[in-house]
Amino acid sequence: MKIHYQVATPEVTYSEGVTSMQGDIYENIDKLKSYGYDGVELMTRDSNLINRKKIIEYITGKGMNISLICSGEVYGGDGLTLTDPSQTVREKTIKRLEALTDFAHEASANLNIGRVRGFYCSELTKEETDMLAVENIRRVCDYAEKKGVRVLMEPVTRLQTNFINSTQEGIEFCKKVDRENFKLMLDIYHMNIEDECIVKSFREAKGYVEHIHMAENNRRILGSCGMNLDSVIATLREIDYSHALSMEIFQIPNQDEAAKKSIEHLRQIIG
Repeated sequence: MKIHYQVATPEVTYSEGVTSMQGDIYENIDKLKSYGYDGVELMTRDSNLINRKKIIEYITGKGMNISLICSGEVYGGDGLTLTDPSQTVREKTIKRLEALTDFAHEASANLNIGRVRGFYCSELTKEETDMLAVENIRRVCDYAEKKGVRVLMEPVTRLQTNFINSTQEGIEFCKKVDRENFKLMLDIYHMNIEDECIVKSFREAKGYVEHIHMAENNRRILGSCGMNLDSVIATLREIDYSHALSMEIFQIPNQDEAAKKSIEHLRQIIG
């Protein structure tokens, strides 16, 4: 298992609520390399606004890899979703995700679908929202399949969305979408809130989970709260998980301390 850290690309608007390193991306890559990280996932809002080739070459030139293109700010920054009541917005969302898929292809990475999938809302029935989500995610997957990219959906706590909260709901949704390149990324912060048992969920998700977000119970530095990471790592070894473990944490008290202390704690557990 490789240890990665989430880094924002330059067009992501600075915010204390963004759970990634922010600022000069090249300086941040240098820091993460010096701290011992194997690679990064990139929080990207609009890949048409950045120098994708330069970013990829800089990261790979450091002997690091890119595991994931994270689409969180497509919703967080621009409010775009695949189930918006407006067809115009839905089509704009698909185009944005297709551009991110191109970036993922160039970076040999996966693509994340988080809050961009949308929400249940008063303008649409639950059935209409489900139908739009399946239909439009299939469109994204079919485009991604041609590029050799896997699309990973993240179950997210009800504190942030009312649509696909638990690991079990994520597994069932994967079955509905029915695309070979559509899998899950799981976040232990969300799992701790929504799932009956994190360990049990990882066992049930064997064959589905291909990326993991690491964080404490309070979304802060690993080892600063009560998350039982020893049992998490033991279970991941049990299910032969071999993909990235990526930090998605609040940059508190600052991003340098958050990055350094988190990898130090996780390395002690992994060995």
